[in-house]
Amino acid sequence: MKRGIEIWLLGAAAVMLTGCYDYGEDAVTSSDPVTVELAYTLSSLAKGQTRQADVVMTSASTDPRLPSTIRLIPLDDDAPQMADVAWEDDVVSKDNPRSGFYRSSYCQLQIGINECLVYGSVLNLAPPSGVDTKMYNGSLKEKFPNYYLTTTDVTDGISFSLEPIYTESDGTPTGASTLAGYLNDIARAGGTDETNGWSASTNDYLEGLLKKFTNDGKILPGSAASVKAWISDFKANYLDNDKIPSALGDAEKTMLQNVRTVVEAKLTAIGDVTSSSYPRNISLPDGAAALKWIAGAFQPMVNTTTLSGAVNNINAMSRFAYPAPLYYFIDSDIKTSNKKVDFETVYAGVTTTAEKTAWQNVLAKEEFEYNVVTPNTKAVALVNPVQYGVAQLQVNIKSSAASLPDASSENITVGDNSFPLTGVIVCDQRPVNFKFEQNMIEEGAVSDADVLFIYDNQVGTHYLTYAETGVWHEGCKTLVLQSQPGEDVNIVLEFENNSGTDFACIDGTVYRGTRFYLIGKVEAARYNTSDGTVTDDNKTQVFTKDYVTTVNMTVSSLAKAYNVPPNLLSNNLEIGVVTTPQWVAATPTVKRLE
Repeated sequence: MKRGIEIWLLGAAAVMLTGCYDYGEDAVTSSDPVTVELAYTLSSLAKGQTRQADVVMTSASTDPRLPSTIRLIPLDDDAPQMADVAWEDDVVSKDNPRSGFYRSSYCQLQIGINECLVYGSVLNLAPPSGVDTKMYNGSLKEKFPNYYLTTTDVTDGISFSLEPIYTESDGTPTGASTLAGYLNDIARAGGTDETNGWSASTNDYLEGLLKKFTNDGKILPGSAASVKAWISDFKANYLDNDKIPSALGDAEKTMLQNVRTVVEAKLTAIGDVTSSSYPRNISLPDGAAALKWIAGAFQPMVNTTTLSGAVNNINAMSRFAYPAPLYYFIDSDIKTSNKKVDFETVYAGVTTTAEKTAWQNVLAKEEFEYNVVTPNTKAVALVNPVQYGVAQLQVNIKSSAASLPDASSENITVGDNSFPLTGVIVCDQRPVNFKFEQNMIEEGAVSDADVLFIYDNQVGTHYLTYAETGVWHEGCKTLVLQSQPGEDVNIVLEFENNSGTDFACIDGTVYRGTRFYLIGKVEAARYNTSDGTVTDDNKTQVFTKDYVTTVNMTVSSLAKAYNVPPNLLSNNLEIGVVTTPQWVAATPTVKRLE
């Protein structure tokens, strides 16, 4: 695969300081950049399974998905500034990655360079038919400074953030407007025009029926599946002939019969291409779609809504983002040689399989005497292996019993195929800095403006099941950005109700064939090392770049399920899942993101 490298030289200030360095007996004073051979290695070369399946991590069944483009940013210690960019097209001559390293045969580095930032992006894979490319591969918005920069801290200009699936500038989704229109047509039915339908009637029975149809002014689940289930249930309970009260007046009976005719037409129409999959057709979770009866009409709710009662507090659609993509990063010191180095020969000299995975054995060769670029430098190697800049979440799920109580205390059987997992929502995702780390947010200065929620619907085939052994069913894997130290993270499970039974939930009824949401909270904790001990060196955060966070999630009740998740930034969420997190360090000697 063709790979490119971008080299940004951030060492102009060091050129004037050449005489300050001890370069050895053969030092040559020069202010010009030197041309060197540069090499680096990846921390792990094993086939990974970082996303939902092997294919998302691998471009072939046996090859890892490696960086397709490397951006190399050399730094020095003395207030680095941007200098001329040395750009060579396709300068990376790649040895077989499983043999251990990459090298660039022609790199121009300024005198004084002693550190390098490395960023590696990966080419997208073609998704399966009908799957959003960004949902399949993840998507990251990169922010790098201009090639010429005057700031004394160039790293302030580098950041990474997730990409929202929907933005307010996109306007109201077509599916939302269509479904709202269907409901409004029903509400206005029964008369000769919009002003004298059943919703305008002063009949006590019809007024009460309208309150039921409009969910008494509370948020109504707005996905196509939910709207279809809502009006089907309304028809069955109130509009079929045997449900219309015999004592009702003839005019009112006729009106309701006309309403039933409109409902039947809308149930047919809702199956058309335009709205049948909304909001799945724009890669949003069903729970992101909501409608509300306001001033005599149903209106789509696309922004954060805070009204009276938790059932009215919903999330802005623009909060939901694609998962993070596979992305490589390292901030590394360098080792240099005043001799030309044939990296292939040096690496071949490391004979055993175990040694070949240890880049440190290559760096220990006598050729690498120094740790700064001098006028005599002929070869440069990065000390630290390039690792992942993103973290992995693995979710494992199980039911605590063979049947679970709903909000009305009815027991719902958990069959093998009753509740498929259709998505995972990871909350509290913020932009990260040049090290793929969260900038510390001072107490009292937390801003919610940039917080996004990852929605991953590429979760494979997994079901909420019960086993007497109590084991968790291995669930989905997704990529996330590092989280804020000390901050708990909510993880929301999206299930579909294929149990054949409607059940009561916290904000209404979960109808058959619709999706519902259970919230779990993962508390920030110190990471477990490979031997299970806890060290003070590890930060208290749920997700860390190049780490695996496994969360075992146990569902013991359906009573706290939601049709539409409330504002996920709130501290007053109803937690419906018990979580047990585990952390695994991802280093060359410990299991990595696989």
